Amino acid sequence: MLSRLRWCVAGCMVLLGLCLGPAWAADTGKLVEKDGRYVFVESMDPATKLLLQRAVTQGTITQEEYDHVVKESQARTYLLQPSFKAWYDRGFNFSMNDNDFFLKIRGRFAARFTQRYRNEAYRNSGDSKNFPELLGVFGDYRASRSGEEASTFNLRTARIYFMGHLFNPDFKYYIQLAGETAENAQAPGALSVFDMNVSSTHIPWLNVQVGQYKVYFSRSQINSTASMQFATRALAMDAFTANGLNRRDVGITIMNDEEIYPVTYYLGVFNGAGPLVNRFAQFSSEEPTLGCPGGQTGGNPFPSPSGCPTNQRSLNANLRSNVNQLMYVARLQANLMGRAGYGEGDMAYSETPQLAVGGAYAYNPSIDTSTNNAFVGIDLANLSVRRQLAALGNGRMLGQGVVDFSTWTLDSVFKYRGFSLQAEYWFRNVIRHNKELPCMQTAVVGGPCTVFAPGQFGNSIGWYVQSGYYLIPRKVEVAARYAWWDPDTRSGGDLIKEVDLSLNWFLGGTYDHQIMLTYSNTAMGQGGFAIGRSAPLPAVGATFPSGTVPLDARAGTLIENAVRINYQIFF
Repeated sequence: MLSRLRWCVAGCMVLLGLCLGPAWAADTGKLVEKDGRYVFVESMDPATKLLLQRAVTQGTITQEEYDHVVKESQARTYLLQPSFKAWYDRGFNFSMNDNDFFLKIRGRFAARFTQRYRNEAYRNSGDSKNFPELLGVFGDYRASRSGEEASTFNLRTARIYFMGHLFNPDFKYYIQLAGETAENAQAPGALSVFDMNVSSTHIPWLNVQVGQYKVYFSRSQINSTASMQFATRALAMDAFTANGLNRRDVGITIMNDEEIYPVTYYLGVFNGAGPLVNRFAQFSSEEPTLGCPGGQTGGNPFPSPSGCPTNQRSLNANLRSNVNQLMYVARLQANLMGRAGYGEGDMAYSETPQLAVGGAYAYNPSIDTSTNNAFVGIDLANLSVRRQLAALGNGRMLGQGVVDFSTWTLDSVFKYRGFSLQAEYWFRNVIRHNKELPCMQTAVVGGPCTVFAPGQFGNSIGWYVQSGYYLIPRKVEVAARYAWWDPDTRSGGDLIKEVDLSLNWFLGGTYDHQIMLTYSNTAMGQGGFAIGRSAPLPAVGATFPSGTVPLDARAGTLIENAVRINYQIFF
């Protein structure tokens, strides 16, 4: 208490000296942070200044001469000081030209060990509907199967961040590079650009962000994996992204400053095709002859009465259509009490209740899940789009031709004294451009269709609720989550349910250094229909020699129990 009083007195004396007396006409120094404390450092050597002040008192020099010497000393000190500063504070910081340019470099590393136990259904049938594997140039389907037990180490997070501002603090930039791999990756990871964007915060009610970044859509997707309560996101969280393909996209967003306004809006326009991709990269596989289908594995099942030639893959033309389509996203959030932020859990151990609610809508038109030519699901559709759909668990949408996604979400969060409660709800409306049901079999080559795909293509619904509590404030947290997901509302037996429990230890009282132990139980129903992977398939010798046995002939509920130990350091 005495120390604080001394600092207050010293500060008052400095301020009083700046306001009174001719000897303080010019700034004589500045406050400098040193070892966590602010120290007032005079720009002129104290001994020299004392002699000059005595000279003024004795009349040897005038007050004007004294002021001139002080200003010259300040100018000389400024010119001689370095033009840049470098220091460490949650990252390596560099500042140049009186903060005209600022750069912070950070790194994040997370190593994970996973012990996984799966039931017999994973070995017998595997997952061919939600998370199918797409192989080869043509993206042929393969069921994802595995043994009952697996022990794996994984470099789950390996990222480098470059962030700061240019010209002034209101013109910001952000770059994130990642070299990690997913747990089920079949190839080693390569360095890729996750984020690269610039933002203007000059106008508080009209901030602008442009480039590649996470779409401001739902709470669980805006939040970083660096500040989660569990080792992984729930499967439903990944499935209901704004574009249906990835959390990130390329575009522009306008918004207001959440730190100033209690109600925040976000309005964005994006490519809608995922990171580092634009609509012009999406194609449909067609014959060079206008109006003729193409892209199936061999032969044209419908050469008459249209008169289309027999299809050969070497003759396919990649037609760029719907290249003028963009994705539109709008989000509104209200901080009803305090500022809950987007990080999961109440790390700050809030002394007052924090409550926020939000909602969003995203419209992403003309996503080509397959060309819908001839036998849907075995054609040359855009592999980038198809693989992104499969990676997020939206594999049932593959083969439905060109579709429009309309996705709604509602979310809320409450935090108070180490307790947190968070929930979200999603609904996705899937509109097929090709209203007719795809033909799956013909009596003879070129004959009429005898078997159509079942009309079970519906919408998607998902939700989750999670809660956590700090047993030791800012140090030890326990958390639980339940997630529910229906990937096709018109099919039965396809629900995905997930239960997660986590024990988290934050070594430094922040998210930057943590050890996380998460247990997950997932039950994945394999009912319903997926084009190209469910009965009926074309019979041998009819039109397509794939046989009559579908990929999910012995499908059942896939059950997985997994324990993940995650170590993260963010420096």
